[in-house]
Amino acid sequence: MKINSKMQKFLDEMVDKEKQSEIKIDFNTAKNIIFPEFFEWEGCVLLRQDRNDILLSQFLPNQFIPDRTAFEADYNHVHLNDFFSENFSPIQVFILATKIIKVWAATLYKQFNPNKKFILILSFDDEEAVLRFYTVRENESPWLDTSSIESYLDGLMVIEV
Repeated sequence: MKINSKMQKFLDEMVDKEKQSEIKIDFNTAKNIIFPEFFEWEGCVLLRQDRNDILLSQFLPNQFIPDRTAFEADYNHVHLNDFFSENFSPIQVFILATKIIKVWAATLYKQFNPNKKFILILSFDDEEAVLRFYTVRENESPWLDTSSIESYLDGLMVIEV
């Protein structure tokens, strides 16, 4: 796991806040996020979501999504505040995010190891928590340069599975 100094600050704050508050979750609100189901489509691993996106019959790169790595990073990103913000403070959403990313990592590992490797990313800016992941491919550039996570404005947690 790699984290930048901004993420470490949020993690330190989280420890105090987690002790002070109890988080009650309605699992139906975000069951596809909390209990992830992953599937393969056109050489991509995708998170099943309650979205209206209709996948095409085949992957077609374009100027915004040049390869499968970029497609996965875009498709597999989830703004957790969209699911929890009404009942939770940003730090409570962040606390949930740190737990959910570990569930995603364990599920991806169980389902795809040793055939595939993944990068999971949690970003947090003191207001919004975003989770995403993508498959590591030798013939494509990574979506995130993990060697320079300190340069990002948001707090970042990167897990390699």
